[in-house]
Amino acid sequence: MIAAYHYVARSKDPRRSFQAFTSCSRNRAKAEQFGNALFVLNAENHISYRTLNMDISALSTYPDEEEILIRPGRSFKIERVEFDKTKNKHIIYLTSISTSDAN
Repeated sequence: MIAAYHYVARSKDPRRSFQAFTSCSRNRAKAEQFGNALFVLNAENHISYRTLNMDISALSTYPDEEEILIRPGRSFKIERVEFDKTKNKHIIYLTSISTSDAN
């Protein structure tokens, strides 16, 4: 999976989309406690954060995880992929893009 992100990041078209609901956290420190890859998603360019994601932390058994669901079809650009040796974790940097930018 990581190799695919490396490949796409270096391709002529580094744009992709989430194909299903994708769980993530607003809290980077909390997210770093799980798995061997960390996706860092920059969504600052969007007018309405709510149109991109759903904050479900109030519904969660673990509200301190600050869980957000990213809606299927949300497009992003893969900016770069790094490996953090100190954390032994791949870090994949994404930028959310609008649907019109994805075409």
